[in-house]
Amino acid sequence: MKKAFILICLSLYILIAQSQNVGFSVKSGEITNFRMSDYGSDIRQLGTIGNYAYFLFLPFETGNALEINLAGKNPFIYKCDLNNAIVKKTEVELKNGKKELQLEGILILKDKIFVFSSFQNSKDKKHYLFVQNFNPTTLELVDNSKLADELDYSGFSKFNGTLFHIQASPDSSKVLIFYSLMNKKSEELRSGINVYDSDINLLWKNDNVTSEFTKGIFGFSRFKVDNKGVVYLLGQHYEDKSNYYDFAKFKSRGFFSNDTYFTDMPNYTFEMYRYAQNQAGSDHYSLTLSKKFIRSMNFLLQDNGSVFCAGLYSEPGKISVTGSFSFNLDINSKSIVNLSTIDLGNDLITRDLGPDEMRRFRRSIDNKQEWDPYDYALSEIKTRRNGEKYFIAEQHIEGLRTTTSSTGSGVVTTVTPIYVTNDLFVVNMNMDNTIKRNDKITKRQFWLDENKFNSYAVLEKNNTLYFLYNTFEQKDAFFKKIEIGDSFITRLDVNGKQAKGIIKKKGEDKMPIPVLNNALAVPGNSIMYGLLTPKGRAKYQFQQVIITE
Repeated sequence: MKKAFILICLSLYILIAQSQNVGFSVKSGEITNFRMSDYGSDIRQLGTIGNYAYFLFLPFETGNALEINLAGKNPFIYKCDLNNAIVKKTEVELKNGKKELQLEGILILKDKIFVFSSFQNSKDKKHYLFVQNFNPTTLELVDNSKLADELDYSGFSKFNGTLFHIQASPDSSKVLIFYSLMNKKSEELRSGINVYDSDINLLWKNDNVTSEFTKGIFGFSRFKVDNKGVVYLLGQHYEDKSNYYDFAKFKSRGFFSNDTYFTDMPNYTFEMYRYAQNQAGSDHYSLTLSKKFIRSMNFLLQDNGSVFCAGLYSEPGKISVTGSFSFNLDINSKSIVNLSTIDLGNDLITRDLGPDEMRRFRRSIDNKQEWDPYDYALSEIKTRRNGEKYFIAEQHIEGLRTTTSSTGSGVVTTVTPIYVTNDLFVVNMNMDNTIKRNDKITKRQFWLDENKFNSYAVLEKNNTLYFLYNTFEQKDAFFKKIEIGDSFITRLDVNGKQAKGIIKKKGEDKMPIPVLNNALAVPGNSIMYGLLTPKGRAKYQFQQVIITE
């Protein structure tokens, strides 16, 4: 008991000391009431124009015991000053004549706001994509809606809908819209690309974007356009359907107790395709490393026209991440040059993992040499003010928890989705793009909603990174009772030194900070977000965490 008391005191002392080393303050705006017609499930950041921040307030898109399904309601756009005060809000009524439109995306481009919406005409077998301006001052839709694209799906009897991905070039002079016609099994029927200028005037298009693989499954996951309007698409090719659809199943082996969870096994490769105007077909690049398996990767289009790639690797045929890599892709020779790698190291990988957690990891799969069942979600590759690059890799895994209960009519089985996002690995690179160092920030997050309170927000100030995130604590059996823990801010400087402070203490209220989709890194010194207040679901406010050091 005495030793335990000393350890607790020491932990509290360290936490207090760390908190004192992070200079920040929290500023909250007024709590605002809203009507049911304003009801929303998410407040997502759109960006800043001048000294104003813009947020999108979405209606509920899902329905379960905890939420009211209001899909089909119009979203709202909120304009706030940088003191968290709401300047104005406007309901975005998406219509074309009497036809109600589906919101597909909102893009801030060179201080202009563009709203993309679509309408599916089942009679004509066409899916129409529209775009119009949204006035950032008056917060009103401008009456200049125009047809951005017309997709004919008459040749696909199993067509179910269209997925759109909207992406701007680094200098905001070009806009890429990648689309996929989908069936009910979420399989791609046809894909295409449209490239526009900064006023959304069509420059060129390609309605026949396909991979070179006739076997297995291929899907695009990253979509980028450079300042000249050249399009780069990164995707994964799976050797067989079983892994792509069913993933790798791990059941009753200890990590989730009797739960089932999923991860990608190493039977895929990363492939890149390059499309340009007036070019017949595409250029294809197969991205592989000798004696290493690329687990996760992203790429950056550089000012000199080259493609810089970086990510995490495992040993061949294994899923457990062992290191980070970076390289340049030579467009002309289709070869990998300037490869740089560095192992994460067992000390970093296993840091902050207790003995019980390590045992669960190691017995969670058949191959006892594997210990890491996580996938890794990679951020964009970013450049600090000093010219050094970095990216963030977040551990995540999804699964299902099966529970049974007895009723008067028999046994009822309930399947509940589980979403876990844990540690962050920060991969630092030198100015010459070689790997410099790997850092790790420990967090524990699990929730029954994929994007609501998990993950993190990050702000860069003076080459130092500040991470904001919630934590959750397990009570009783795994996932049967979850207790909200502290919300933290962690500082990571360019030398890897960390300090931690508490933004919101455990038990302060019953609502964590929603930091994934709605956190806006305000240029300069703060992270701004909107949140529903815990004292009634018909209230919300905007809040900032301001870096004062």
